[in-house]
Amino acid sequence: MTRQHDQGNARPPDYCGRILNGNYSGKLKQRVVECFKRYHAFEETGTLGIPYIAAWREKTNTIWYEYASQRLADLLDCRLTEVAEVFRNCVIDRRIYRYQNAEAGISKEIKSREELSGVWRELREEGQKTGAIEAVYKIALRKGFAIWLKDQATIETLEADRICLSLGLLTTVSKEMEAEDELKKHRDQLEAVVQARTAELTKLNEQLKLEIVERGLAEERLQQSYNRLQQNLDETVNAMSLTVEERDPYTAGHQRRTADLAMQLASQIGLSAHAVKGIHMAGLIHDIGKISIPAEILSKPGRLNAAEIQLIRRHPQAAYDILKKIDFPWPVDLIVLQHHERIDGSGYPQGLTGGETLIEARILCVADVVEAIASHRPYRPALGIDKALAEISANSGRLYDPHVVAACLRLLREESYQLK
Repeated sequence: MTRQHDQGNARPPDYCGRILNGNYSGKLKQRVVECFKRYHAFEETGTLGIPYIAAWREKTNTIWYEYASQRLADLLDCRLTEVAEVFRNCVIDRRIYRYQNAEAGISKEIKSREELSGVWRELREEGQKTGAIEAVYKIALRKGFAIWLKDQATIETLEADRICLSLGLLTTVSKEMEAEDELKKHRDQLEAVVQARTAELTKLNEQLKLEIVERGLAEERLQQSYNRLQQNLDETVNAMSLTVEERDPYTAGHQRRTADLAMQLASQIGLSAHAVKGIHMAGLIHDIGKISIPAEILSKPGRLNAAEIQLIRRHPQAAYDILKKIDFPWPVDLIVLQHHERIDGSGYPQGLTGGETLIEARILCVADVVEAIASHRPYRPALGIDKALAEISANSGRLYDPHVVAACLRLLREESYQLK
């Protein structure tokens, strides 16, 4: 639809609002015409966003549109004059995200259509106080499917007329929201797997103890039970590892490559076969804590801000909180908790020095750094193995355990080990 209108406060030919036809101040009418022109010009650029100008009188429930894109009317399958009512009736739910602080992270508030029906006025009054509205709406279209629209608007209040204007832009974010819902499903599945496997392990342990006392099981029966326990552990760890990789596709395979390198380094410096197995287990799930971090931060192509860095640095503690509930035969929870600590105490989350951390954690630390530098990341291409070895060599004894660094250099330079 072509929108053309006169200068000043003249009513545009396709205008469908109320203010320009009503008994309102010239200042308000001038502001509406200015915004109308600006939004019309913005829409003619071919942007994917859907601009709108909504209006309402303070302390009332009625809202209308001074400007609504024809694309919004087409999307809702209604006339321009019906957009406000149809949009409200099409809402399935609304989500608002609020950043609390570095400790609490991001909170999410979800309200269904039934819950929203009685609080629309309160929502507008809250936007009027803050000067802005930002929310995500799930909309049921008449064509039989649903989409997600992100609403970002600034709120202006014209005191003389007691009229509020919402100058907003709607953008389609269906893929992002569907990915978030899929993540929640995987997280719920992971929790169910962990609970089921933990319960099974507990039950098997109790049964094993009872059978040893009552029947004096032979060594072969004991070995069979241990193998079953080990198989259950392997299945649990693999399920957790796959969940992290599906959560963050940019680092798919990172945990497995890190785990394999850490296992080789542990063998190089003479750890027992039992300890080597524990390091491999820890490496496969060392980033499990990242399921608590929003996907848009994990895959952000640019530099992280201070708040986002603090969220990222919480992932070892989040991983520890998950893993401490599982009865591993190795200190997997502590290895994962400490794998970002550094020899000089500059690491996180506890700022431990070299002597305060497990040797397994120091091994995993070097393997993690080498793999991360050598591989692709969303914010940069792969830097290569030579760059990775230069980093650990330059900081041997300051950030990284020198014995582990020496073993890594020997493994990758002299024995031609390659990251798989």
